[in-house]
Amino acid sequence: MKPITITRQRKHEAEQAISDLIARGFEVVFPLTEISREGKVFDRDSYNRKIFVEHAHSSCWKAQLRKVD
Repeated sequence: MKPITITRQRKHEAEQAISDLIARGFEVVFPLTEISREGKVFDRDSYNRKIFVEHAHSSCWKAQLRKVD
């Protein structure tokens, strides 16, 4: 059976989803891990050129579970 991926923005929501699935007979394949990304945000000036505005940071929590047969 294919593993199920849990993706949440907040850690406590991901932990709650994992505990609910474990109660339904799933097992953890890949433990809960924070994945973070950093990027840059650009805008256009009056000459339609790209200009740097700010650094963007985003993160999410991921885990994989599978059904125990």
